[in-house]
Amino acid sequence: MKPESRIAIVYSKFGDGHLKVAQALKQSFESHGYRNVRLYDLLEETHPRLNAVSRRFYLKSASYAPRVYGFIYRATNVKPSRLVSRLFHSVGMKRLREEWARERPDLVIHTFPLLAADELRYKLRHDIPTITVITDYVLHTRWVHRNTSMYFVGCESLKRSLSAAGVPASKIAVTGIPLREAFRQTRSREELCRQYKLEADRSRILMMAGAYGVQTSVKAIMDTVLANADSDVIVVCGKNAKLKRSLEAEYASSSRVTLIGYADHIHELMAMSDCLLTKAGGITLTEAMAMSLPTVVYRPLPGQERGNAEYLSAMGAVRVAYRIEELALQLRIALSKDGAGRMKEAMRSLYRQESVSTIASRLYR
Repeated sequence: MKPESRIAIVYSKFGDGHLKVAQALKQSFESHGYRNVRLYDLLEETHPRLNAVSRRFYLKSASYAPRVYGFIYRATNVKPSRLVSRLFHSVGMKRLREEWARERPDLVIHTFPLLAADELRYKLRHDIPTITVITDYVLHTRWVHRNTSMYFVGCESLKRSLSAAGVPASKIAVTGIPLREAFRQTRSREELCRQYKLEADRSRILMMAGAYGVQTSVKAIMDTVLANADSDVIVVCGKNAKLKRSLEAEYASSSRVTLIGYADHIHELMAMSDCLLTKAGGITLTEAMAMSLPTVVYRPLPGQERGNAEYLSAMGAVRVAYRIEELALQLRIALSKDGAGRMKEAMRSLYRQESVSTIASRLYR
């Protein structure tokens, strides 16, 4: 490709992970002189009402009805008929066809399994390469399309799953999941603690509370952490302002709790922490591996989260607690010298630091 080549990266805001991977790829392309890189939230730009309803259903079912979400995930994780596949991946195709008529891209990259570009490529018989970067460590069949030119995946077991789904091995590259440059340029713990006015020698747990959503659940988790670990807690509430306000009222007198809203500097918070307590999004877990931060996954959502947690737990990189009664034990293991050492070693063996540059360099050809 030439520096003037037009690159379209298709993502969606169903969780931050798909966008973060899109941003990491855009950052890498631009650092190598590619000027025409566009991020494209296909569902939002083509069907904003459907996008809003779908996102709301996803967030509510994840927080309040995880079994419903898990049922839908399993029910749709089957090899679809050609007709069903064409119907699903045709969402946004009309708008995409108009875009291509105005300014045809030289490359399309998907970081979300809405593969309208693959479907349009088939329908119009175009030769535009379409690339898929899978953002989890397990496969859902929605990622599979027979017209995809190349898949970039996070691990060997995912490559085997794609092969079993009928994708030729020559179209699959194990590169790791790409992260933003910030996760390669972190400052020292001491320097960051001075900036945030925190004690550098205190043990600290970073909790991604926004992913849990429900205030009562978050309070139960925090009370368990504070009662069973001699650690301070940084709580990231994300965009859940209501949750942050309620926790501020609840823990106003606690010097051990630091509350944060939405944070784009997670790499800095991780660098100041000794343990991460989180759900099991593929990007968050990859970020933890990049920072060699011992991680406890609590109650992963049935579906891709549980698959991510089970895979990385089997590899020794994370601990998993499915019930509040298990959480204290898993935190103690993750914070212990031996437990943390084993997890860090496993993380270093799994994490592929050059993922984003490996993907980009293969696409420059």
